[in-house]
Amino acid sequence: MVDFHTHILPRLDDGASSSEESLIMLRAEREHGVETVVATPHFYADKDNPTDFLRRRERAYRSLSEKIEKNGEETFPRIMLGAEVAYFEGMSDCEELSLLNIEGTKLLLLEMPAIRWNERMIAEVLAIHEKTGLIPVIAHIDRYIKVFNNKRMADWFEGLPVLIQANADFFTGWKYTRLALKMFDRGQIHLLGTDCHNTDSRPPEMNVATEALVKKFGEGVLKYLERNERKVFSTSRREILSIIQP
Repeated sequence: MVDFHTHILPRLDDGASSSEESLIMLRAEREHGVETVVATPHFYADKDNPTDFLRRRERAYRSLSEKIEKNGEETFPRIMLGAEVAYFEGMSDCEELSLLNIEGTKLLLLEMPAIRWNERMIAEVLAIHEKTGLIPVIAHIDRYIKVFNNKRMADWFEGLPVLIQANADFFTGWKYTRLALKMFDRGQIHLLGTDCHNTDSRPPEMNVATEALVKKFGEGVLKYLERNERKVFSTSRREILSIIQP
C-alpha cells in the first residue's frame, strides 16, 4: 500500500513538527499496511521557488533519514519525495515544474484553488500534461466536495489525462462514506492518501479507508489498489493512464 499524500517531513511546512513526530507517524503507517509513503510538502509559487524548496526538502529528508537509520530502517515504510503544488495561473509554462514531481514518476500532486473552478483552470491543468508530459494528480478531491458542497467535483476531469487522489478519512462518517465508495466504484478515485500532518488532529490513518473498501468490495480490492500503484510507477504514460475508467 502506498500513501500518496503526506506532510511527514519534519519542520518543513505545517506537517510534522519534529523528527520524533515523523517517526511516530511512519510507525503508524507501517501498522496500517503502508509500505511506501510519499512525502508531499506544500509548494506555493508566490512564496517560494523550486530550487530553495528542494534544498529545504532535502535537508528535512536527510535529517529524518538519519533518525530512521538509528531506529532500524526495516521498521519504517520507504519514503519517496514529492510536493503538493498549489495551482497558479500559467504553471504549465513553468520550466521548473517537473522538478516537483513525485520522484521516479510522471505524477504531479496538484492542489486546486479553494475558489469556484472555471474552464480556464481546467484548461491549465490539461496544459500541464500537454506541455510537460506530467500527469496531474488532483489532491484530496473530497476537500473540494465538502468546501463547495458539490458531489460532482470529479466530473470536471472526466475523460482528461488526470488522476484523482482522495483522503482516507473520506471513507468514514455517515455523511460521505457512501459517496466515497460510489466514486471509487465508478473509477473516480484512483489513488489514496492520508494527508497526515501530525499525530493528533491529522494522523496517518490509511486503515479507515482500506477497512471500508474491503467491507464493501471484499479483499480483492486491495489487490486492485496495488495494481494501480504499480501502474503509476511505470515509465509509460499509457500504462499510468490505463487506470482511468471511461
